[in-house]
Amino acid sequence: MIIDLFEVYYINGQLAIKLSTLKKIVKFYSESFLLNYLKKLLKKGIRFAYKWKRNWYIFIPSKPITIIPNRENKKTSFDVNIELPNGSNAQFNWQDVVENSPPEIQTFFLQSTRNLIYRNNTLFVSGFISEAFELNSSTLSPKNSTSFVPLSQGEFRATSEYKYGYYITYNPLLMSIFDPGTSTLLNSTQLPAAFFEVCRALDAAENNRNGANPGLPPQRNISTTVSFDTGTIAVAATIPVTVSIGAAGVVTMTASNYLGATYGAFDVGAGGGDLTSDTLPETLLEMATLLANAEKAVTPAENQPNNIQISFDLETSTATIAANMPFTSSAAADGAVEIIAIDYL
Repeated sequence: MIIDLFEVYYINGQLAIKLSTLKKIVKFYSESFLLNYLKKLLKKGIRFAYKWKRNWYIFIPSKPITIIPNRENKKTSFDVNIELPNGSNAQFNWQDVVENSPPEIQTFFLQSTRNLIYRNNTLFVSGFISEAFELNSSTLSPKNSTSFVPLSQGEFRATSEYKYGYYITYNPLLMSIFDPGTSTLLNSTQLPAAFFEVCRALDAAENNRNGANPGLPPQRNISTTVSFDTGTIAVAATIPVTVSIGAAGVVTMTASNYLGATYGAFDVGAGGGDLTSDTLPETLLEMATLLANAEKAVTPAENQPNNIQISFDLETSTATIAANMPFTSSAAADGAVEIIAIDYL
């Protein structure tokens, strides 16, 4: 099972997460909705959020919340009463927060089963925190460069041993299998690493095409970001597709080579392999489909990862690909940095 890790901050003894993190967890509410939600609570005197520079931080409970039934005309002490770094005070009861929150946010605060990981003076939470957790800080702690993505939670079945940032050892019997054939572009023999290779190649092809044609509008259909802070590769791509209907009503979607033959060609090689596409956009869509299908093949179903999503829009004739994958890295003697997508399948 893939566990989402979110960074938790420590503000004068109180745990807090960013507004953007709350949006990721509750999922159904937009950021503008959440901002209005915070402002409404502030107008009621429920100050359970703190703005620092450009970010809003939402306080979260450090232990399970005890709700008092039929609390009318009953005065309770503040669950949280702290001085903020800007000199103001945050004073509120968790019951007030819950009673004035939408249903999914109520569930967020009332959730009792919680997991946490603490590494390098940084707290990461998957779910929520069940007990008070002592941290070595008294002020707002920024994200540091040693953020940790654990491999010991059971979500990477093939991993038998690792040292984050240095090496990773796999059990070959549990690894995904990919045959690159004789293509000179791909070398990976596991699906996540091969997908990352294709993303890098298409990203580079766009840069080559844009650099050689400064008078034309640039093509920016794929974004590939490697974050050493989080240990993840993030991919966002929007690829034009053509749609055709074949025999028996089968709908076929084919990625268009929006870069042209000079920059978008892909040589699959003569030695077979798992790919059949002859352009980089087609290869990206084919590789993404292979990876998504491999995720769906994981059993039992509740352990299926969802690190890649593909959606098609027939109105705009586009395919949207979003992926977020862990990676490991190593440094060569000449200073080169090698990045390899972890085989999380």
